Amino acid sequence: MKWKVVWTRSAWEVFDELPESERDEILGHLNYLTLFPHMYPVRAKGRFRRHRWFLAGNWLVYYRVAGDTVYIRGLWPARIP
Repeated sequence: MKWKVVWTRSAWEVFDELPESERDEILGHLNYLTLFPHMYPVRAKGRFRRHRWFLAGNWLVYYRVAGDTVYIRGLWPARIP
C-alpha cells in the first residue's frame, strides 16, 4: 500500500525556495515515506513534538501520519550556514 503525501502551504513555500539538490534529497526520502511512513522516529519535545522527522541534507523534515496520508508539516534548518 502506498500512502499519499500532502504538504502544508508553509512547508511547500520553503521547499519551493530550496536549491534543486536539496529538493531532490528531500524527495528521495519521500519515496520511502510513501511505502514505510512509520520508519522515522517521533520527536518527544520541542515545537514539533509528536511529529516524525528525518534529516535530508541541511534540513529536518517534520511530518505526521494519519490514516493513509503523510502530512508534511514543516521544514527546519538542521544547521545555520
